[in-house]
Amino acid sequence: MNLGKEARRLYLEENFNCAEASWLGMANDLSKDEKAFGCRLAGGFGGGLACGSVCGALAGAVMGLGLFLGREPGQPRADKLREVTKQLGEAFAKEFGSINCSEIKPNDDGYRARCADFVEFCVNKAAELVDVSLEDDLDCG
Repeated sequence: MNLGKEARRLYLEENFNCAEASWLGMANDLSKDEKAFGCRLAGGFGGGLACGSVCGALAGAVMGLGLFLGREPGQPRADKLREVTKQLGEAFAKEFGSINCSEIKPNDDGYRARCADFVEFCVNKAAELVDVSLEDDLDCG
């Protein structure tokens, strides 16, 4: 399954916001309850924190990075998560010119089609970064 395409579908066809769709794309293998919990957490990130700040699609994908690379209470800092989050943000800015919703979201009725591009890109890139990171961790030398 192409996670980015599924996230795009969730955004366009099931009316999830950009952050929720990105989170759900990354959380594909979780239980229904786990997906729902993350979706509730992601909701406020939609529309760039509802004020045009950091793109919600990017924020939801970063939540997905945390799912795979984050830490639990009592564990050391998740340096790999920070590194991969930076890579995702840089790739997004390179592709779209900014990470801020107010600078990249069209101001017309067709904005959802463009924002779907952001969702799909974020989920595909985040999944790629997770795959590479987990491969690195499993490398036996």
